[in-house]
Amino acid sequence: MPPITFAVVMSTENTPVLSTLEGFESIFKESYSPLFRYVNGIVKDEALAKDVLSDLFLNLWQVKDRLKINNLKPYLFRAAKNGALKALSARNQTLTLPEDLFDIPSDTYTPFEKFVAKQSIVIVEDLINKLTPLRKQIIELRLLGLKYTEIAIALDIPEKRVEYHLREAIEQLAKTINHTNLDEATIAGGLMLLTLLFPMLN
Repeated sequence: MPPITFAVVMSTENTPVLSTLEGFESIFKESYSPLFRYVNGIVKDEALAKDVLSDLFLNLWQVKDRLKINNLKPYLFRAAKNGALKALSARNQTLTLPEDLFDIPSDTYTPFEKFVAKQSIVIVEDLINKLTPLRKQIIELRLLGLKYTEIAIALDIPEKRVEYHLREAIEQLAKTINHTNLDEATIAGGLMLLTLLFPMLN
């Protein structure tokens, strides 16, 4: 697998937390799970995702004394994305919303409502995967908890562009759901799912 490299970014603030093994371990534990979800969402292969992250953190440790940045998280996501793309064979990739994303208790729905909810998730996933690659990436990163500023750094685009594409993507998804030929319950479920997502995307 091609190696993952980190650019040594100069700034007025260093990252002293990386200078000790304890600090590095803290960063590893805090970042590994969301990075794994992100990389695995791209490569669709848990073993390959683990390999990508193994290389990422090994290289991070090797350059820790020269790495000077204000915010480490978006740089980790950028490096993870680059590593995942380098590791991929040519094939179509799709986003899958994690089952625990909304943390809804299992006894919240009746069996029929659970069916409608699952249908709605499938519909929203399909619509997200039909967005432009940039809007899809922005939604993926926002769902993983990154802020506008962090997404902008990770994707190397202006923050205003992140805000614009996120807003347009949500409006596009809602409009498409409203104009489908699905039954009313499924449409309502899809729109409800967007309202659950929307606070996370603000």
